[in-house]
Amino acid sequence: MKHLQALLQGKCTSHILPFLWMKGEDNETIGKELDKIEKCGIREVCLESRPHPDFCGPKWWENLDFICAEAEKRGLRLWILDDKKFPTGYANGGFEKHPEKSKLYLGERHMDIMGPCRSGAVLVENFIPSDGRLLGILAVPKPDGQTLAVRGSDILDLTDTMENGFVYFDLPEGAYRLFILFTTRTGGGRDHYMNLIDSSSVKVLLDEVYEKHYARYSKYFGNVIAGFFSDEPELGNVKDYPFDNMLGQKDIRLPWSDELERKLTETWKEEFLTNLPALWYDSEEKTTKVRTEYMDAMTHLVHTCFSGQIGSWCQVHGVEYIGHIIEDDNAHARMGCSIGHYFREMEGQHMAGIDVVHHQIVPGFTQPVHQWIAGDRDGEFFHFGLAKLGSSAAHIQKNKKDRALCEIFGNYGWAEGNSFMKWLTNHMLVRGINEFTPHAFSMKYPDPDCPPHFYAGGNNPGFECFTWLMQYMNRSAHFLSSGTHLADAAILYHGESEWCGEAMYFQKPGRALMEKQLDYDVIPADIFAEAIVENGVLKILDKTYASLIIPYVQCLDERVVQFIEANQKNKLKVYIIDKLPEKTTKGTELPEVFSKWVEIVTLDNLAQKAVAESEKHRMRKLAVTDNGQGTISENLQDLRMIVNQTEEGLCAMLFNESVFRRADFALLVQAEKLDGLTLYDSWFNRAKSFDLKSYPAQAEGYAYQIPGSLEPGESCFLCLESIEHIKEEGQKIEPDILCLEKQTTLYIPWKVTTKEGKTLQLKADKELPNMNGRGYFPAYTGSYLYTGSFTWKKNEGEHYSLKFPEAADCLRVKLNGEDVGYLAGFPAKVEVTDALLDGENHLEIKVDTTLVWKLKDGASTHLQIPATGITEAPVIETYMRY
Repeated sequence: MKHLQALLQGKCTSHILPFLWMKGEDNETIGKELDKIEKCGIREVCLESRPHPDFCGPKWWENLDFICAEAEKRGLRLWILDDKKFPTGYANGGFEKHPEKSKLYLGERHMDIMGPCRSGAVLVENFIPSDGRLLGILAVPKPDGQTLAVRGSDILDLTDTMENGFVYFDLPEGAYRLFILFTTRTGGGRDHYMNLIDSSSVKVLLDEVYEKHYARYSKYFGNVIAGFFSDEPELGNVKDYPFDNMLGQKDIRLPWSDELERKLTETWKEEFLTNLPALWYDSEEKTTKVRTEYMDAMTHLVHTCFSGQIGSWCQVHGVEYIGHIIEDDNAHARMGCSIGHYFREMEGQHMAGIDVVHHQIVPGFTQPVHQWIAGDRDGEFFHFGLAKLGSSAAHIQKNKKDRALCEIFGNYGWAEGNSFMKWLTNHMLVRGINEFTPHAFSMKYPDPDCPPHFYAGGNNPGFECFTWLMQYMNRSAHFLSSGTHLADAAILYHGESEWCGEAMYFQKPGRALMEKQLDYDVIPADIFAEAIVENGVLKILDKTYASLIIPYVQCLDERVVQFIEANQKNKLKVYIIDKLPEKTTKGTELPEVFSKWVEIVTLDNLAQKAVAESEKHRMRKLAVTDNGQGTISENLQDLRMIVNQTEEGLCAMLFNESVFRRADFALLVQAEKLDGLTLYDSWFNRAKSFDLKSYPAQAEGYAYQIPGSLEPGESCFLCLESIEHIKEEGQKIEPDILCLEKQTTLYIPWKVTTKEGKTLQLKADKELPNMNGRGYFPAYTGSYLYTGSFTWKKNEGEHYSLKFPEAADCLRVKLNGEDVGYLAGFPAKVEVTDALLDGENHLEIKVDTTLVWKLKDGASTHLQIPATGITEAPVIETYMRY
């Protein structure tokens, strides 16, 4: 394939833009750090402005003048993080100058009053903040004394009876709750911060940051300066990071703006004021409709006022707008530290963004309960939902151009070495992430600010291997950025339904598919306005889905109901998990015949149903099985796969995410014309091609069957196209796929030497120790050099790999003086057929540690640290062709 041939020729598009911590360093120091970034093969960098002492001041411009000139000379592209403080929204102090444009909230205070009462009064003046604007005062009947619920009807508007700070009222018999409703800029989240649902407030950020950069560097916009990066903007109606901030919670401020007030007034008309209590308290039948309409209007404004306005500004000025929000623990559809609706905020950005930081993803912790720095949930979301949010938005929003960005590695601590980072990279790649912001390069050492830092002033022992990791990441992203993503099904985003009722998270059916090597995109209800169905296949842009899956929701968006009804004649297959919805998100009843339009399934049988529908439409181009019969495997739950359709054929990645179990499988190819296989080794950038005609499939409906095996944490990349096309490209055709014949453990008496000259002799018949363990070198950071010899008998026709079943953190291997490269992520192996001698062989293995053993940073306390060194004897794997 063209994009693979480009890789093999050393040509690669750019997919990495790491953070560079800007702390006011001199330009000479910055230049040296740019050298190290270039050494990694990285062609873009994102300037992290947050720690700079003089953002948008003379020292910042001095640094940026130098960096722009250097970037132009070096052919680097620059991205600029768009604020002085974290998160984006401080606007470089702009709201201290314009407090009238900062965040605005909707607030309520209440007390209970009792009727019958004539000419009663309550002092309400003290309920309203000094900056507050009164919206209204209501007496709302209480249906009972057992709950906090209020009536949705028979509400008394007392606003006009307020005088001298008192409200006066006549009440019929019964209990009432007196609501004082107001707007205020106090009592919410961060002070002096941007209001995402106010266009004029967002304009302050544009004026204070974007326009100032354009005024000085317009000649660089669109060439040297690629664009701007927003980091975790938030509605910010509450303090700190409660990931569960939703409507229906008492005593909280809600996002507000004049624009939102106008929209809700237009929608609710004379019921505007009397609907507001339902945002906090159950208000009978109106609750569902009111909460849906508030969140719908508010989150559309997040796009219109915030990401859409900034994205449009960037487009007009020849650059792009990227970044991410807080998605953590399902917050992406909620308020507070997030933005209410992931897909709507992303609409204005030019890449779909997510981040993984703070130990959110740790291999093996796939269940909901999983402790990380900011909480103890939700491992299931982080493994089966997070990356799919980003890749799905990239697939269905045209302006993304199929680009999905992940800020990655941040604040895992110095315990996070190259092996762990390689696993995280693979985790993201196989879920469709193809752009990366590694976190971070810092010119200060030691820097306590969110380690690890990749070069660390030359103090990071793993930096040389990190350069290999970055090249692997970039090549792999290039490989997976061509063609059209193939998914078996579309899963409905649960956000709109969660606003107003019980809703199953989209990642639960997503997990059921992924654990059977099926792929999906998650889609919001908004997208049905442009989706079509042809011959039973759902189509969004150039993406196709054999079925639509709806997680159980108490309330289903009316647009989804209408779309399903409109496409009955087109035979769209719709699966609903567990049971039917009760009503729509507007509180209306579902059509009586709705149950006939859908099929109710369980999570346990969902994958079988999805596969049957995919095969019916011949959309399952590539399948994984453990028995060669085409059935879904029950034994490969940790094996993941992504497939793209290109002009020439298919390209795919497989990744075994298990922490302990090898995956043995057969890969089934549907199309007979795709009779050529190329296996691509992205780590070493080499490939081997094979003719598949001698590998016929056993399963009906498939043409070829390829044997495969992946160790825990191992990935593979492959292309399928016609064998004639492979020959035309000049790629050598190997006789047969190599098969593992035997494994021979090398029991070597190692001599281990530290950089400082300390030595240790390890006996061949003894267990290999943790070199940073008790009784060895527990405080040592650097490299250990293992040297030893073994005897080997080479035979004609045999091929050999040197495998290290267990080691940490990363290894550089020399065999008989030949440098065969770095290894990270274990088990790991490298082909050594040419380097291996018949007779005596000498091994020299440099093992790099991480800095955790020396710096003992706080973030590392949340990460299990593997034993350092070669901790299991290496193995020679012998392969033969049959």
